[in-house]
Amino acid sequence: MKNKTLSTDKKLKLFSIKNKMIVAFALFSVSILTVLCIVSINLASYFLMRNTEYFLRELVSGSSKILNERASSIFGKLEAFSNTPTMQEDDISYKEKINLFKNEIQMQKLYGWIHFGISGTDGLLYRTDNKVENVLGTEWFKTALKGKYVITEPKMSAEENKYISIAAIPMRDLQGKIVGVISSYILSDSLSNLISDIIIGETGTAYLISPEGLIIGNRRPEILYKSIFTEIAGDEKSGFTSFLKDALASESTSVNVSNIDGVQYISAAAPMRYSGWTLLITAPSSEFISENVLSLIRIFIVIALAGLIMAVAVGFFVAHRIVKPINMIIFALKNISQGEGDLTIKLPTDGGDETSVLSSYFNETILKLKNSIQKVGSDSKEMKAVGSDLESNMISVSEFVTEITGGIDGLQASFTEQEKSIAETDTAINRIITALKELNESIVRQATIVEQSFSSFDKMTLSIGSVGGSVKETREAIMNLSSATDDGRATLIKANEISQRISEASGGLIETGSVIQNIASQTNLLAMNAAIEAAHAGETGKGFAVVASEIRKLAEESSTQGKKISVTLKDLTGEIEMLANSASSAVEKFNFISKYSTDVTDSIESVVHAMEEQEQNGKAIWGMIKDVSGMTSGVKQSSGEMLLGSEKIIAETDRLGNLTEALRENMNRISSQVDLINEATKESLEIAVKNKQSIDGLVVEVGKFKTE
Repeated sequence: MKNKTLSTDKKLKLFSIKNKMIVAFALFSVSILTVLCIVSINLASYFLMRNTEYFLRELVSGSSKILNERASSIFGKLEAFSNTPTMQEDDISYKEKINLFKNEIQMQKLYGWIHFGISGTDGLLYRTDNKVENVLGTEWFKTALKGKYVITEPKMSAEENKYISIAAIPMRDLQGKIVGVISSYILSDSLSNLISDIIIGETGTAYLISPEGLIIGNRRPEILYKSIFTEIAGDEKSGFTSFLKDALASESTSVNVSNIDGVQYISAAAPMRYSGWTLLITAPSSEFISENVLSLIRIFIVIALAGLIMAVAVGFFVAHRIVKPINMIIFALKNISQGEGDLTIKLPTDGGDETSVLSSYFNETILKLKNSIQKVGSDSKEMKAVGSDLESNMISVSEFVTEITGGIDGLQASFTEQEKSIAETDTAINRIITALKELNESIVRQATIVEQSFSSFDKMTLSIGSVGGSVKETREAIMNLSSATDDGRATLIKANEISQRISEASGGLIETGSVIQNIASQTNLLAMNAAIEAAHAGETGKGFAVVASEIRKLAEESSTQGKKISVTLKDLTGEIEMLANSASSAVEKFNFISKYSTDVTDSIESVVHAMEEQEQNGKAIWGMIKDVSGMTSGVKQSSGEMLLGSEKIIAETDRLGNLTEALRENMNRISSQVDLINEATKESLEIAVKNKQSIDGLVVEVGKFKTE
């Protein structure tokens, strides 16, 4: 009952297809009619505007011609007056001639004429008001003398206190020669009468405009003789202002549509023949179009209403024909869904339209549904048994997956212990490698030091041999020096004896002084040689260098004394005794030198023996250092091999760690996948239970349909 109430409420709220089709027909018709109305109104407005432009063009052109004819009537009167015989007589003065027009001017004042004037080529103008005026310098007079007809722009007259225009034509004699000018003064207000009968629309108006834009004629007297650009056009940049400027400068008719104070106006302008003035006609465009457009809109509204009624009627009829078989389908489906679930029902398929095709397909669908329900009913019973078996199998699978999960957890614990052991082994090997690297560096440093010591000792051994050779050479030199010293001492003894003899025989003292100088020179040379050999001996020859230095000093002193003795012996023979004493002193010195030479020789001998022992010891040490260098090279090579082997061990350990980590990661992934399998198994078990429940429900629901 509750379902039926809900269905009834939905039915009351339902917006039926019939109503939708009626509304669609109505909206479509209104849309089409609205579009047609808008297009038609726009086209009508466009063509009405073109017709209005054509109408105004013709109107302003015809009005311009009429104005030209009215202006021609003014010139015609002046021509008539100028062609009278009296005006062509040369014997009659201009003053007498003008009197003939006084009566005529009284009649023309009714039409705005003030007075006439006649002048010769001298420019003296005789007027009907008995005044004479010189107009020789005026433009209108000069233009008239050239044979042209002239109407001037209105100007304020001081005499009349009004705006006045002058109309003038040339005056000719019988031969046609221009002999003067005849003119008339006309009130400018009367020019407005020329366009007073030009009516356009309801509020349209006409303007007579001078070339400078001055309003000469209009129905509104308050704007006369004012600029049309300030009174009417307004904005200098507007389209109407541009149109006015072009129209005043043009000699042809023109039409324009523009906005003035926010209102659209249509305007037409045409030039006048004699004066150069322009006739302007302007009016709101709405006065020509609005009424016609409103009439067109009224007609379209009537047509739209008639079309709407027809569309609603047609839509109702068509919708009823379409909805009727659909309602039959709805009734059948309602019986299936809310009634007995009768799938044996069939709809009529007559009609020959889409609804009959729909009914045919509906019958086929119901037939397939009935077959499917029957099939589902038979299959659901089999599925019920399968569902029970599936539930039992999923329980077994869940138990197996639990056991696999336990085994994987044990493997993961074993891999964790293995990774820990590998990490400890890796740490120990790294420490060993660090120690081996430090040992290898120490061995390298030791090998370098041994090689340097080997090289240095080799150089030292060579240096010892070289020094030993130098010492032996020095020993030989000192021995030679000792021998020479002995020879020198013996020579000095002989010299002393000679000195004794010289003291006895002073004649040979000078020669003895020369001998002493030679001896001193040789001694000095011997000292120099000894000093050179001491320098070669190095540290071991320092003592000998002192002796050599003393010998050199003694030789220098002996040389000095010998020179002094030689000089003295040349001067004083008594100084020979002093030379003898010096020779005795030299003998004593040579005794000391001989003693020192003996001591140096003994020292050199000791040095030679020491150098020979040092050389033998150096060779023994050199052999031992060579053996140490060989042993150090072997230790260095063994240390490098140990370090290389340790690095290979750590590389293999790292590889083992990486493999263990990869295995652990694979086991983790396997564990994750097993967990997913476990979860999927649990979900499958739940699904199997739900599936069994659903199959039981499906069997119950299928039993609700009537298929036989």
